[in-house]
Amino acid sequence: MYSMRTEIMLFWVVNMIRVISPATSANLGPGFDVIAVALERPEDSMEFCEIDEGIEIEVKGYSVPVSPEKNIAGIVANKMLGDFKIERGVRISLNKGIRPMSGLGSSAASSTGTVIGISELFGISMNRDKLLEYSLIGEKATSGSFHADNISACLLGGLTIALSEPLKAFRFDVASSIDYVAVLPDVEVNTREARKILPKKITLRKYSSNLARACLLVRALEEGDFKKLNIAYEDNLITPLRSKLVPFYYELKREALSTGAEAFFISGSGPATLSLLNREKVDARDLAEHLKSFYLNKGIEAEIYWGKIGEGTRVT
Repeated sequence: MYSMRTEIMLFWVVNMIRVISPATSANLGPGFDVIAVALERPEDSMEFCEIDEGIEIEVKGYSVPVSPEKNIAGIVANKMLGDFKIERGVRISLNKGIRPMSGLGSSAASSTGTVIGISELFGISMNRDKLLEYSLIGEKATSGSFHADNISACLLGGLTIALSEPLKAFRFDVASSIDYVAVLPDVEVNTREARKILPKKITLRKYSSNLARACLLVRALEEGDFKKLNIAYEDNLITPLRSKLVPFYYELKREALSTGAEAFFISGSGPATLSLLNREKVDARDLAEHLKSFYLNKGIEAEIYWGKIGEGTRVT
């Protein structure tokens, strides 16, 4: 027979859910709005607790709005509670480990984490397509457009390909020989503004070139084929326009490649960059420290992260 103390403890276990959501790197090379990867770090952690009514938000870590009407988690939670006719409320405690406006999928982590957290807390059953659909609500609030690359990687982990019409996501494993280094300089890039510089028209030649590289990129990452990766990572459509959003982009790229990186990308809309490397030849931490020193020598502070391609959002 349970004691009253045990019953109270069980009540709180059932009515509180903890979720971890990873950073992501999207717009990977030629795979604009399509190809993304999940990263081991940084990450957001979120706790969801059932309350009588309304939505309450507490924030630690990087600063984001606490108003439910302005916070991505609050926007998504409000939509889900309404759509599924949940007559209770939720308190969301967010430890924001992914800096907003970083190019590392901060909004995707908040949005996807909330979808998983609310679903688990209130016993809502959704298939993958529905999880994506609700996660997109937060992305739309941030960027003003529907693009599913970040949320696909955040939800599923690994390497993902996202389709917008119909809304679908597909996961692929990345070879264990591939590590990453993400470098985040102390500047901010607003995704909504970054999308305004995108080209309205492209030539058929550039389109076919990028399409071929995008296909090759997926295969190279699956196989750990660095010769293919050396060819596949280049992008001739978006990167030339967005490179101006990343401080010293071309110098940093040369530094990364000359120090052992096999591929180099703008992460999302920037300002973060992502280097991929052969872990059997190059130590990820050494490369990360080297690229941080590059920025420090330019008078710019930078955060660095390194590791393996990571898991998707998970309940802990």
